[in-house]
Amino acid sequence: MMLARFAENAFWLGRYIERTESLVRLLAVTDNFAADQEGESAWLPVLKVYDDVEAFAARGKPVSGLNVAQFYFSDRAHPNSIANNIAMAKSNARTLRHLISTETWRQISVFESRVCAIAKRRLANSKLSDLCEEIRNACFTHNGVIESTCYRDEVWLFNRLGAALERADQVTRFIDMKYFQVDAGDDAFVNVPDVAWWNTLLRSASGYHAFQRRYSFNPDPAQAAEFLLFDTQFPRSVRGAANTVFGHLKTLERDFDARPGPAVSDAASAFSDRLMTPPEKLSGRVLHRYLDQIQRDIIALANGLKDRYFSPAN
Repeated sequence: MMLARFAENAFWLGRYIERTESLVRLLAVTDNFAADQEGESAWLPVLKVYDDVEAFAARGKPVSGLNVAQFYFSDRAHPNSIANNIAMAKSNARTLRHLISTETWRQISVFESRVCAIAKRRLANSKLSDLCEEIRNACFTHNGVIESTCYRDEVWLFNRLGAALERADQVTRFIDMKYFQVDAGDDAFVNVPDVAWWNTLLRSASGYHAFQRRYSFNPDPAQAAEFLLFDTQFPRSVRGAANTVFGHLKTLERDFDARPGPAVSDAASAFSDRLMTPPEKLSGRVLHRYLDQIQRDIIALANGLKDRYFSPAN
């Protein structure tokens, strides 16, 4: 079994890159819908989804597309920012330099330099979409380099496991963006997202064409939520990501004698059971609470992985 700190570095390298990609997807979809809305009503949900309302308010700036984008692109002091995520990804990659390919190290170094250059200049609303696309493509490149050049040992497994677990968490945030504020009150007063919103959300998750191949018409909200949550053929679905996690855990045990232990096994079973028993209604408060339960399952699994594989005491 590899050293615990290397396993943890690989795991978090995967998580930080996936977190960055998901964040720019969310910024892009919000920017797409913000043109005809007031700044706060359009952009406050992003801050709430990431639990960043207080952190943003401490900067003393009004909630607007430009200020929120600057906050997430450039504020390295903020742990959820792109600048911090990529800096942390590079830091983890540096520790793994002798275990990852030269191409992987070179790509993450260039990526981090590019993000630093973006952080030093003022953003413009007209450039936000292009910047999101640039960062997303850099994340694609990173994952492609990992897949095509890295040796299939524990480093690769923990890296892919971390990326998949982060993806599952981030997709629930995407879906929950319109529902996270409805936990009190009557479902009758919930402003249900319309077809245009779900079309854009599916596009932002790279799932629009895949969804059309299955349903062949504009998405019903429940069908779109079901697709993003449970479709096993769609790699960005929560279940698709979860199946990747479960598969890598089995490989670690089978090929590297890295048994998951009771806490990881129990958390993985709870997560799997949750995905196999969805509520009858996939909208409104019911959907929000179900997504919240999935997020708790993911946290429990991440904590189990930390205690089992990354703690030197174990």
